[in-house]
Amino acid sequence: MKKTRWVNLFVLSLCLAMLAACSNNGNTPNASNAPTNAAEKSPEAEASEAPSLPEVKLTFIYPVSANPGPDQKLVNDEINKYLKEKINATVDLKPLTFDEYEPKLNAMLAAGEDFDLAWSSKGWLGNYQPYIDRGAYLELTEDMITEYAPEARANIPDKFWPDMLAVDGKVYGFPIYQVAAKSKSLVIQKRFVEKYNLDMNSIQSYKDIEPFLKNLKDNEPGIIPLGLAQNSWGLYSDRTTVGEGLALSYAKDDPSLKYIGNLQILDNKKEYLDTMRSWYQAGYINEDAPIIQNINDLKSKGNVAVGLEFTSKPGGEAGEMAINGGNEVVYAPISDSYFTGISGAMHVINKGSKNPERTLMLINLLNTDKYLYNLICNGIEGKHYTKTDDLYIEPIKDSGYAPNGDWVFGNQFNAYLKPGQASDTWERTIALNDSALVPATSGFGVNEENMKAETANVTSVNNEYQAALESGSVDPAKELPKYREKLIASGQEKIEKEIEAQWEKFKQEKGLVK
Repeated sequence: MKKTRWVNLFVLSLCLAMLAACSNNGNTPNASNAPTNAAEKSPEAEASEAPSLPEVKLTFIYPVSANPGPDQKLVNDEINKYLKEKINATVDLKPLTFDEYEPKLNAMLAAGEDFDLAWSSKGWLGNYQPYIDRGAYLELTEDMITEYAPEARANIPDKFWPDMLAVDGKVYGFPIYQVAAKSKSLVIQKRFVEKYNLDMNSIQSYKDIEPFLKNLKDNEPGIIPLGLAQNSWGLYSDRTTVGEGLALSYAKDDPSLKYIGNLQILDNKKEYLDTMRSWYQAGYINEDAPIIQNINDLKSKGNVAVGLEFTSKPGGEAGEMAINGGNEVVYAPISDSYFTGISGAMHVINKGSKNPERTLMLINLLNTDKYLYNLICNGIEGKHYTKTDDLYIEPIKDSGYAPNGDWVFGNQFNAYLKPGQASDTWERTIALNDSALVPATSGFGVNEENMKAETANVTSVNNEYQAALESGSVDPAKELPKYREKLIASGQEKIEKEIEAQWEKFKQEKGLVK
């Protein structure tokens, strides 16, 4: 029933979007699987379109990899000039580093602090379901979306929408349309690939990079062969299973889709953890790997030869180049590509927002208005970037504004391309979304209501052991048994039984097994 209702919403919102396009001289993006063609309009180039609504002030909190720069307020002021004309609102932008984001979001919600819009994801920062369970986010109903964000909804292919459903079958987040397929890759500086004639096609797993790391260690003083941190470990991948990094895993060749629990996965990783230990002892991995929180702080110096990207995507090398001190990089995929849905990045509205309708109108603009989207992503033309043609811009070095987070703000297919990105980047991204393997777990979410205490306890144990083991900084022969015992004592087996029961019910309801 709920899926049918959302399909109906898609049809209705598509009609509304088409009507809006006609009344707006075709400036509204069309609904398709291709990148949008939203018109780019500056505040000076159009008459005021703001509705006769009272002026409101909104607050938007979101994560960034680093401080956007001293011109944050200047860009914010320019955005507000535009928003006052469009929806008679202003927005206070509050960027927070990855390390700050979760604690600050928690604190603001606990204190009932006033904010309207936040960034969220399934399974990462601002983890969607736990915040919904505590009543933090506003349900986005069909009627609300139809009235306040029909164009943005119409731009998102309907197959993505079930991924937004929470475990109660409702929607609390608005998806940020972008890459929806996940492939884990090593990120390798191109200069070293060329210098040591590394055969990129030979890299299929973490094991294959070892000779290259040894070459770097022996011949490149001052270079970190493999850079890891608390937010970047996880080179392990197993191509015989489906679902790594998703809600759960199962074996590719298992028609019963039997759930593989984390304890079994941990047992399967013994060889990998031994390898990480040997690499750490050989000096391939930075000594402070389990201590430093953000790998980008290390990469920015340009001396990390190999890193890890969990969601490598077409054109992503350009962003990685900026992170790696301006050094060109190439991707070496070490996992299969899975359709992960679109809920890896979304906007959520605080349930305590005093202006949820206007917030949804802001979401609509961020996902359909090319001028606004590129203003918040790239800053002011001529000051923070130079437009080289209709597709490309050239960021101005040390301009004062560089949030490097297009995936945080809205429909990424409205973004200008940057140097190093192919002209068909967005077309290839769409093709990747369409071709990636869709796991049987698509649409499955874990309800943690009956295991909250155990989940909290297990999370604490993971925080104690995972980064240390995965960085190789401790001996797995000694620490792995302790880790496993503590997981069991903290309730890991109960968690796995609960997830398995939910998975079995989901399989039956969806007719996934006979």
